[in-house]
Amino acid sequence: MKKLISLFLALTMLFAVMAPAASVSAANERTPIVYIRGNGDGLYYPDGTLCVAQFEELSLGGDDGLDKDTIIETVVNILKPFVLEGMLFDKWDNYGRAIYDELKPLFPDAGLDYNGNPTKGTGVLKDTMDKSIAASQSAYSYNVNGQYAFAYDWRLSPYDHVDRLHDYILQVLKVTGQNQVSMYARCMGGSLLAAYLERYGHLKLVKNVIFCDTLQNESTLFSKAFSGQIEFDAKTIERYAGQVDFLGATGDGVGFTFGDVLYEIVFKTMDFFNQINVTDKALEEIEVLYSKLGKALMPALLHAFGMATQVNYWTEVNDKDMDAALDLVFGKEGTEYRVKYKGLIDKILYYREHVSSDLDAFYKSLEDNNIHYGFIAKYGFMNMPLVKDADLLSDSLVSLTHCTFGATTAPIGQKLSEDYIAARVAEGKGKYIAPDKQVDLSTARVPDRTWILKNAHHDVIDCLEPVIWEFLNGTNETIDTVTSGSQFMVFDYNTLTASKMTEDNCADYEWITRPVEEPTTETRLAAFMRFFTMIFDFIAKFFRGELDFSEIF
Repeated sequence: MKKLISLFLALTMLFAVMAPAASVSAANERTPIVYIRGNGDGLYYPDGTLCVAQFEELSLGGDDGLDKDTIIETVVNILKPFVLEGMLFDKWDNYGRAIYDELKPLFPDAGLDYNGNPTKGTGVLKDTMDKSIAASQSAYSYNVNGQYAFAYDWRLSPYDHVDRLHDYILQVLKVTGQNQVSMYARCMGGSLLAAYLERYGHLKLVKNVIFCDTLQNESTLFSKAFSGQIEFDAKTIERYAGQVDFLGATGDGVGFTFGDVLYEIVFKTMDFFNQINVTDKALEEIEVLYSKLGKALMPALLHAFGMATQVNYWTEVNDKDMDAALDLVFGKEGTEYRVKYKGLIDKILYYREHVSSDLDAFYKSLEDNNIHYGFIAKYGFMNMPLVKDADLLSDSLVSLTHCTFGATTAPIGQKLSEDYIAARVAEGKGKYIAPDKQVDLSTARVPDRTWILKNAHHDVIDCLEPVIWEFLNGTNETIDTVTSGSQFMVFDYNTLTASKMTEDNCADYEWITRPVEEPTTETRLAAFMRFFTMIFDFIAKFFRGELDFSEIF
């Protein structure tokens, strides 16, 4: 009897010991998620000072900003070469140099050095996250939504971070007791995720991957801007006016704009010439002038803001635009400037060589390593209207085609042709045609693992998280197995929610479909008055010292 009692007690104690272990094991069955965000985190240097990067709020007027005389002097210094050399003699080099000289002091820390390194030592975040998972942590716990957020200096080359990211993933696996993580990247974070998978994907530590609005396949805006592919179209600019007004009303981000005052000058100039029905030849001359101005302006702005030296922005320049972009921003091969920046350019070309020059091979490597990947993209907005391909379906920063690695789309405001759709249906691919008839996902890299959201700006993400988490926590999930969202969805800015797209709820925004009326005597006169009112208003504000030059540049 004693033996039986002893055996019973032993089994009871063994069960008591095993029960918590089983409980912990069950909790650990959920795949840990490592999240890589894009740019936007505040950057701090080792001494704790803030690095003022481009597009951060910058006061250029008032008590804490520049005085009136300094602002006027800045404008005059920029306008002199524009008027005296550019307009009169078609010489624009000094104009671009003047812009750089005047604006660079406003962003002293944003750029990197000639080798693509921070100018004040290693750029870090205030909380580097290197120790975000404490060594003493023994219990398995999730961050918000079950994700561990990897922090990094988003200006640097993605390959500057991959080894530290790998160590971070090993920490996550150690703490959670798992042997794989799932990974999720947004925007510029996609370049870092791509670099990591290119170097470490063969270790098979990654189970699922979602690329959401990522730019490793190209951002139309940055690829065309860096390579100087500037275009001006009155209709495109008119649509962009409606987009800016709409996003301003919603309080959402407008994306990368070129300022209210500069926008007004360009838009109303083009509108004026369109309304007064000038000859094609005259209009072409205006467009040529803007194109020359843009090619002088773009490299100057990129260097002044620091973007020219931030390697991660260069990952968004596609392979075919890269050579032209390097020539425009750094000069031709063998020139003094090009040689000076050799270290930085080598980092740019390293990413090109290992990822972007052959994206087909990159995604094939993921499949070879059993990494289950998918894409999420948004559209319904347009890119900045001063660059080529501004009419591609976009989330205002990256086109749907590039986010999905190959989806076929109609130009903004149009539909795919009936013949094209009929051909896809005959091939048995009709289910990949969006209800709005603007998108065909059958040509995307992985049609069965691609979700799209219409009428959503680049900043929209919360409503898509249920799809993201279900995909990342699942096993070989597809559009047929994920239940938290449809392949084709529509965003509602009133409720901030996403719903399944139907033929009844998929209309474009009004400012996209708004017709451009034929000029009449009345509209020509109105355009004339708007144009000159804008010019006189600009001059008056200039001499009163009321211009906010952060809006112009």
